[in-house]
Amino acid sequence: MRWQAGVTGVRAGAALAVAGCSSGPTGPTGTVAGTYIRVGGLANTPNVPLPGTISFRGQGGSTITLSSDGSGKFSGQLPVGTYAVTAASSLINDGKSMCSRPLTTRVRAGHTVRLTLICDIA
Repeated sequence: MRWQAGVTGVRAGAALAVAGCSSGPTGPTGTVAGTYIRVGGLANTPNVPLPGTISFRGQGGSTITLSSDGSGKFSGQLPVGTYAVTAASSLINDGKSMCSRPLTTRVRAGHTVRLTLICDIA
């Protein structure tokens, strides 16, 4: 099963929909919110916010996808559980490969998890 959410504007609001169904997740949910950034490069290069795709892979193998906007911000509701989190951006290798440090997060009912996803470049 694949869930998708879109983020628009700096106030990241998201609506999830199951493919072919508009009811969204059933059962308890929590919120994930965060920023996706690029770090590294030449000396004194500032961190750069990245627009991209943030993927949350659950223990059962399903993946929920959120989008980060031009300021690197993302937010959405996910079912309670533990997720492996990865990210890709069209600004890094044309989005053809994941570019984020490995990250695992736990979503709890009624709580917000704040994440910073980091893409290291040399």
